[in-house]
Amino acid sequence: MSLAGVVCAQGVWKVDEIDGVDYVKLSDVWRFYRFTPKKGRPGCISYGGGKHVVSIKAGQHDFYVNNFRYVLSHPVRELGQELMISSVDMRKLVDPVLRPRFSPENKLRTVVLDPGHGGHDAGAVSAYAKEKDLNLAVARKLRRMLEQQGYRVVMTRDADYFLTLQQRVAIANSVPDSIFVSIHHNSGRKGASGIETFTLAPQGTTSPFARSRRNAELAGNHQDSENIALATAVHSRAIRSSGAIDRGIQRARFSVLCTIQRPAILFEGGFVSNPVECQKMVTGQYQRILAHSICQGIIAYNNTVCRPARRIAKTPAVGASSRVRTSMSGASVGAYSRSK
Repeated sequence: MSLAGVVCAQGVWKVDEIDGVDYVKLSDVWRFYRFTPKKGRPGCISYGGGKHVVSIKAGQHDFYVNNFRYVLSHPVRELGQELMISSVDMRKLVDPVLRPRFSPENKLRTVVLDPGHGGHDAGAVSAYAKEKDLNLAVARKLRRMLEQQGYRVVMTRDADYFLTLQQRVAIANSVPDSIFVSIHHNSGRKGASGIETFTLAPQGTTSPFARSRRNAELAGNHQDSENIALATAVHSRAIRSSGAIDRGIQRARFSVLCTIQRPAILFEGGFVSNPVECQKMVTGQYQRILAHSICQGIIAYNNTVCRPARRIAKTPAVGASSRVRTSMSGASVGAYSRSK
């Protein structure tokens, strides 16, 4: 159920346009979820209710739920005395995270595992490891764990050979009742470390990780809510189990995500370019931690999104726009060189 076009007892949320982006008041959001002020992250404004505490800061893209980091498509803005969040982030991130919901169209019998790179494409390389080998090692361990749980597993590759990104997508799209998990390890600035998980950027939004801005690449897909639910389930467990730095759930237009017709994520298990982190990632013990975290995340996703749940309230509709122009401000997500 999307935010737009849904009318319910709570009424219609007013929209204000800021620099061409539709925003809604966070006070309306908190009221709808029956959130009240809570103690949260230092320097942030925090609200919560039930099992969730949400923390945000004006001018920032960071959005924390229970201290797990998400990266918004647009920064939180100030309008008069009000804090505002973009309606696309409200529809495509906030609501699916706070209220993951069952869909009768979702059936999960098969997991397509995509160990990134391979063959002549080594990915990130250091004195301790090649990314292509780490990706395959984690994927093989994860396959065994998933099969023990009764899932069918399809590997895009099960040895050291090269596949194009389009071949990987074609394999994923050919498998019905499935999800797609692309497994990678990272490279970045000296000292960069931690785990991050990517989903496709929603329709009409851009991404700091996009190679271009062609309209076809801004189309998004029909699985935005499922993508973020899968990313949340996997990423939160990986951070808890590994103790790694939380680099957040982020949006990207990597080629391997752009034309996927299944719920899909790209998981970055750590930095090959960081000597301390890489020496940990080459161990079977750490690889099993990552694989187990992803496995448990997939099970949790299946239990929440792919099986019936209780009915939940409809989200208010977005009302007519009141035009407001302000200058764009706020932090950006740091970009890295990628070939995913």
